[in-house]
Amino acid sequence: MLVYLAKDGKTVSIDFTCRAPRNARPDMYRVVDPDGYQKQGAGPQRGGFTSLYFNVADDANTQGPLSVTVPTVCAGICEAHRRYGTLPLKELLEPAIHFASEGFESNWQLTLYAANLFNAFSEDPYLASMWLPDGHPARSYPKPGERIIQRDLGELLKRIARHGPDAMYRGDVAGAIDEFMRNNGGILTRQDLEDYSPDISDPLSVPFKQYSIMTVPRPSGGVTNLQMFRVLEWFDLHTMGHNSAEYLNLIIQSARHTFADRHRYLGDWEYTPVPLTGLLSAEYARELAEQVDLKGAGVGRGLEKEPWIYYMDRAIHDPWKFDPSPAPESIYQPAMDTYKGDTTHINVVDKDRNVVTCTHTGPFIAGANPPSTGVYLSGGMSLFIAKQGFANSIDGWKRSISSMSPLMVFRDGRPILCQGAPGARRIINRAIQVVNNVVVFGMGPQEAIIQPTIDASTTQTLVDSRVPADTIEELRRLGHGITVVEEEPGMLGNFSRPSAIYIDHESGLLRAGVDAFRPAIALG
Repeated sequence: MLVYLAKDGKTVSIDFTCRAPRNARPDMYRVVDPDGYQKQGAGPQRGGFTSLYFNVADDANTQGPLSVTVPTVCAGICEAHRRYGTLPLKELLEPAIHFASEGFESNWQLTLYAANLFNAFSEDPYLASMWLPDGHPARSYPKPGERIIQRDLGELLKRIARHGPDAMYRGDVAGAIDEFMRNNGGILTRQDLEDYSPDISDPLSVPFKQYSIMTVPRPSGGVTNLQMFRVLEWFDLHTMGHNSAEYLNLIIQSARHTFADRHRYLGDWEYTPVPLTGLLSAEYARELAEQVDLKGAGVGRGLEKEPWIYYMDRAIHDPWKFDPSPAPESIYQPAMDTYKGDTTHINVVDKDRNVVTCTHTGPFIAGANPPSTGVYLSGGMSLFIAKQGFANSIDGWKRSISSMSPLMVFRDGRPILCQGAPGARRIINRAIQVVNNVVVFGMGPQEAIIQPTIDASTTQTLVDSRVPADTIEELRRLGHGITVVEEEPGMLGNFSRPSAIYIDHESGLLRAGVDAFRPAIALG
C-alpha cells in the first residue's frame, strides 16, 4: 500500500504482504523431484500456463496447514487507519459487519467462481458451510439469488471494531488459530501472530520523462516496473506512436531484459544480497537500452524454456557494476513464478486529495481455516521455492517474491495517477502500458485501460486480438513468437485487470478507469 498525505506532501509505504512463520525452514518440505519440472496447467486462460515447480510430497506447500503464512491484512489495514484514519473504526466496519452477518445476494460472477472452486470448497467443511449453501454453488438466478452468510466473520469484525487488530492477533482468536495449527501439523504459532506488524517506510521512486513514479519497497513487480520505466526513459515513445509495431517491439524487449534480471537477481533483500540500487540506476538502464534491437526481436528470442527457468543459472546483465555494495561470491537463483487468481487492488482519492493505491494477495487454500474463527488463512508458502539454495527459498519470517505493483505517478510533487491490478506476473507489463497510455499518449484512465495490450512475461508474447493484423505480422517478421488471444469474462483473463484514478489538480476533477472484462467498479 502507498499512502499520499496531501497536507504534508509526503508518501508512505505500508507493506503487509505475507511472511513465513518463524519456524519455517528451507528443508521443511520433502521435495520429490529435486531437479524440478515444468508443469503445464489447464488454467482459465487460453493455452494454460507453464511454471516451475518442485513437486512436494502431499502438496504440503500448497494445501493444508503447512502452506499457511502469517495473516497480515487485518494488521495492515488497521495500521493504516491508526495512522491516517479520520472516522472511527467501528463506523468504517459497519457495512462489512452487516454483509457478513446478514449475508449478501449471489450474482452470476460469484456463482461462476464458486462452481469453479467447488472441489476445493468441498474439501473444507468450514468454507463449504458458507460458500456452498445446501451443498451447491449459490444460485444467482432466478432473482433473488441465494445469500452468502458468514456469521463468524461478522463476529470477528465486531471484535476488531471494538479492540482493533488485537482481536485477531491476541486473545481467543489467536489461541484458536494456534490450537488448530498444533492439532493439524501446521507451524504458524500464536507468537507469530503477536509478533507481526506491517513494515512502514519510504517508497521506491524513479524519474520518468517529466514525472516520478513510486511503488512499495519490497521484492515485487513494482521493482521490475521501475526498472522498465528507467529503460524506456531513453526512448521517444510518443514519436513511435501508440501500439505501433516499433513501440510494441520496444515494450517487449524492455520487458524481456528486466524480467531476465528479475528472475536472476530479485529476492527478499532482508535475507539475500540484491543489487537494488544498481537495478534502478540511470547508468544501468542506459546500458540495457543500448542492447534493445529496434530492427529485430532481440533478447529472449527462441528460449527453449520459460524465462524464470532459463535465467535460473545464467546472467545476461551485471547490475552489480552499478551498485554500491560488492557482489556476493555466489549468486542465489531467485527463479519462481506463479499464476494465481487470489489478488485484489483498490485506488482511493478523497476530497482533500489524499491518495491510496493498494494491491494485496493471498493464495486461496482449503483445509486450513480454523472453524468458528471467521478467519480465512492464506497459503503463502506456495509463493516460495520448496527447494533449498534459491533466493526465494524458504526461511523463517521471510517475504516471498510477488508480482504486485501498486504505482503512483507524480508531477511537480503531486500525484496525478494511481493504478494497480490483480493478475500475477501479467500485472507487470500491463502496468507499464496503462501508465504510458496516460502520461505519454494523453489518454484518460478508462481509455488507457481498455486499449489492446500485450504481455511478454513468457516465451511467447501474448497479443490482444484487437491489435491490428498488420502490426501483429510486423512483430512476427521482427522475430517475436506471438500468440494472439482474446479477452473475455471469466475467473482469470489472458492479461491483468487494472484500475486507475487520474487526478486533475487544475479542474479539481477525478477520473477513474476499470477493467471492461471482469468484475470491477468505480464509485464517486
